[in-house]
Amino acid sequence: MIFLVTCDTGFENILAEELIELTNGSIKYISSGRVFIEVPNNKLIDIFRSRIANNIYMLIGIYSGIAKLDDIYSIVRGLEFTEFIDPMQSFAIRSERIGEHSFTSIDINRVAGQAVIDSYVASRNIRLRVNLEKPDVEIYVELNKDRLIVGFALVKNSMHIRRYRLFNHPAALKPTIAASMLRLARWRPTEGIVDPMCGSGTIVIEAALISKGIEITCINRHYINMDISKKVSSEIDKELEKLCQKDIEREHHRAHIGIDINPRFVEGSTINAKNAGVDDATIFLTGNSLKLIPKIKQIEHEFGASLTIAVFNPPYGYRMKLGKLGELYRGILNTLKDHSFKRAVFITSAIRIAEGVLSKFSDVAINRVRVIHGTLQSYVYIIDF
Repeated sequence: MIFLVTCDTGFENILAEELIELTNGSIKYISSGRVFIEVPNNKLIDIFRSRIANNIYMLIGIYSGIAKLDDIYSIVRGLEFTEFIDPMQSFAIRSERIGEHSFTSIDINRVAGQAVIDSYVASRNIRLRVNLEKPDVEIYVELNKDRLIVGFALVKNSMHIRRYRLFNHPAALKPTIAASMLRLARWRPTEGIVDPMCGSGTIVIEAALISKGIEITCINRHYINMDISKKVSSEIDKELEKLCQKDIEREHHRAHIGIDINPRFVEGSTINAKNAGVDDATIFLTGNSLKLIPKIKQIEHEFGASLTIAVFNPPYGYRMKLGKLGELYRGILNTLKDHSFKRAVFITSAIRIAEGVLSKFSDVAINRVRVIHGTLQSYVYIIDF
């Protein structure tokens, strides 16, 4: 069966890598923010284990040559929905339109919704209820130029919305992006991690969750649409229960360290870590990273792991004056380099400033990944000192 797994634009390859590791599936196609992967039904639980995925869909059809609304109606009308939607359940169409067309996404919603109703009436002589707010079943319809995709949503909310986050930083990083950056850093759970500008603690908490073996699936288990998922994989509920009940917590260290100059953010990070169940594996410090990093490096052996990797989401213009950004970036990178860090990974939309700073580092290797952060064109920089 083919599944569509979405992520933030720019992280498709890292998502594909993760999904292959989890499922041993076969990547069929990759496009902007989308990975199509073929996986046996009994491996569905492993797709849910992704730390990078936003949404997950089971595809029931991919069609090309779509030019008009009548084509959409005809294709959706010809599909059989009775296997996946019970007569008493409600449904909604969630559509996405990419490219130039003579109609809108609202038109696709209307036409596809009517097609589903007509198909069900023809099969069962029952008119399905539409519920746009809290449908029992969400049908995803995507028209990308002339290609139509139809599938069922397997999650009710985007998996980037972690249930552990009680405190939100005003410019918080998506946890799925944080998990992607940890993979780009080639960080391993046996290593320490430092976020010198931790905000609400997302990067540090995501690392600690990995170190302790705590599954995102179990944190966000209520997001999974079990009605549809059980029709894809009949044992999914038992597999989920087994995954979340077994004691998979590994030996871990406390060298998941976040620093922020704002004490309110440090307090919020601590609250989030406790809610995530990783307060015993994280340390959050209030202060200036340029001063604190040298101090924690002096006592790194006490944390149980060496500190050689930093991953962070620095200010990018809206949180401080542009004139100080270059000074901030230069200062933190020099501090990390001078204190034996082997790698730094950070994300920013202040690309011109970042490039200007990095141009002064002639003896480092720099890789760039172009991504969308929120609505902004950004780069993730991977720097090997």
